Amino acid sequence: MSLRHARAASLACALGAALAAPAAATADAAGAPRTVGVSLDRAGVATRIGDSFRFAATVTNTGAARASGLVAHLDVVSLDPEVVVDPEDWSSERTRYLAPLLPGRRARIAWDVKAVDGGRFTAFVSVLGRQGVAAGPGLDVRVARHRTLDPGGVVPLAVGVPGLLGVALLALRRRRA
Repeated sequence: MSLRHARAASLACALGAALAAPAAATADAAGAPRTVGVSLDRAGVATRIGDSFRFAATVTNTGAARASGLVAHLDVVSLDPEVVVDPEDWSSERTRYLAPLLPGRRARIAWDVKAVDGGRFTAFVSVLGRQGVAAGPGLDVRVARHRTLDPGGVVPLAVGVPGLLGVALLALRRRRA
């Protein structure tokens, strides 16, 4: 396992523990007050498969001391159990290491995401730090499944090649006659 994958696995375990905690909790598992808050610049986005969208998360130090060692992580989950999501397909840069934040200071992080499947999804940002784990609200992502009569641009080939062959055969017949 590479160091990158080991970090991602560790981060996923930490996020899972954080998300299992009640949303209204104001303290981490050790009882220490949470000192970092996460907010988003919007509640939702509607897009189509293949289109990209951008949203921003703001990480705020709500504590009385400097918050350091902060790592912001983007994840995408499907609300449909039949749809499997590989978050790396949605965004190639899902982990950001933040500079220390003084009390009351904020860091804004822009996330570029590409919709790779249709349906309803939730994108969320969690922040891990020495002070604990904080998960922001979910971004409601609705991706339209646009159906096309020409998936992958094959209609011109499917119609054109047989048409050209037919014209060539007719030309050969006329030549022989």
